[in-house]
Amino acid sequence: MSAQAIYLGALRRAYLSDHSVLFYGVLAIGCGIASFLHLDAWEALLYGAIGWAVYLPEEYFSHVWVFHGKIPRNRFLYRLLYRLHLGHHDKPRRLDLLFTPTWYTLPALLLNVALFYAVTRDVWHTAALCTGLMLGYLMFEWWHLIVHSPYEPGPVMRYIRRQHMGHHHWNETRWFTITPPAVLFDVVCRTGGRVHDAPRSKNPPTAGLEANDERLLHARRHYSGASDWNEDESAIWQLERRQAAQ
Repeated sequence: MSAQAIYLGALRRAYLSDHSVLFYGVLAIGCGIASFLHLDAWEALLYGAIGWAVYLPEEYFSHVWVFHGKIPRNRFLYRLLYRLHLGHHDKPRRLDLLFTPTWYTLPALLLNVALFYAVTRDVWHTAALCTGLMLGYLMFEWWHLIVHSPYEPGPVMRYIRRQHMGHHHWNETRWFTITPPAVLFDVVCRTGGRVHDAPRSKNPPTAGLEANDERLLHARRHYSGASDWNEDESAIWQLERRQAAQ
């Protein structure tokens, strides 16, 4: 078996190991089936596509305004932001800090449900919109996993990987998107471009915090026991080695 096939198998297992992926996968299937049963097929597909299109700006602006918003001075609030996203910058090889936690995504979904229903005034159109929205999220998590893995993707995702590594290691205030069409928002909002043409920020892995900042140290201590991944290795390689040893 080729190394690429081995890595792809490890990616699938890692992806399906996340509870939120399974939860939203089942929910998306349920909403999709319900919308197809109560709407014409073309209408369900159209509203699903609209829901996916709604996800694209949400991916960008949540990353800009929430994940990389003003860093809280309070240790507890910083710890929440660390789990939400900044811990992934600090420890990008930890699989348990890569996926977005459900305590953030579920309220965001419910807010979208309320917005969709306010606009459509129909349960089944809302279900179709939510199906597209959740599929957008699920695709994001899959592609995000790919760009942090040893797997060698096609040219589009190789480009996304270069940009995303710039976001992690060159300037955390640039290159916010993972989903390929969402890159348009980086272009329009002028947060894209060639990585080395952008100025380098102070400390991208800690979003500008000093290494001895107590908020950072407190969050690291809190989450140090949450995972047994070796932080010096890719979580995907570690996962594959464990699988092979079984």
